[in-house]
Amino acid sequence: MRIVLIKPGSLKRDEAGNILYASSSVTLIVSDRFLVVDTGSADEMDIVFDGLRRAGASPDDIEIVVNTHLHEDHTGGNDIFRNADVLSYHTGLREGCVLAQGVRIIETPGHTLDSISVLCSGDIVIAGDALPTADNHIKDLPPRLHVDRALAMKSMHRIAGIARIVVPGHGMPFSIPGGRDVELA
Repeated sequence: MRIVLIKPGSLKRDEAGNILYASSSVTLIVSDRFLVVDTGSADEMDIVFDGLRRAGASPDDIEIVVNTHLHEDHTGGNDIFRNADVLSYHTGLREGCVLAQGVRIIETPGHTLDSISVLCSGDIVIAGDALPTADNHIKDLPPRLHVDRALAMKSMHRIAGIARIVVPGHGMPFSIPGGRDVELA
C-alpha cells in the first residue's frame, strides 16, 4: 500500500482564535484501488492537481473519494473526481466497511455526528476533523468545533490508541511513538 499526502490541511485563525480559513488534508491511497480521502477547498484544486501529478496519478484514476464528514473545506473538490464513487457516512460507510485491501472505515463522531476516519494498514489513521491538528493530540483538546465534547474526546483517544501515524484534517501528519513515515507528494 502507498499513502501519499497530496496537500496538507491548513487552518488560519485570528488573534482571538476564530477560524479565518480552513482547508482539509487531501490524501491519496493506492492499494488494489485508488482512493482519495477528503478533497479540500474548491479554491485549492490547482494544488490538488499538482500533488496528484507528482504522485503519478490524475483525478480520472481515482475510484473512490471518501469524505470524513460533509463540511465544505473537506468536500470542495469532490466534483473533479468524475470517475469516483463519492462516499461518506451518509452513503452507508460505517465501522468496519472495507474500501480496499488494508483500508477500512472507523466511526469517529464528535466533531460532527457523522465523522468517520480511514484506517490503513492497521495503524495509519486519516482522521479528518476527528483529530484536526497535532496540537489537539498533544494538548488533549477536542476539535474547537464539535457537536459533542465527550464523543469528540473519545474519538481522539480511540485514534491515538490505534494509530502510529495520524493524518489530521488541518495539518501535517504526525507520529505517535513508534510511528512510520507517510510519503509527501
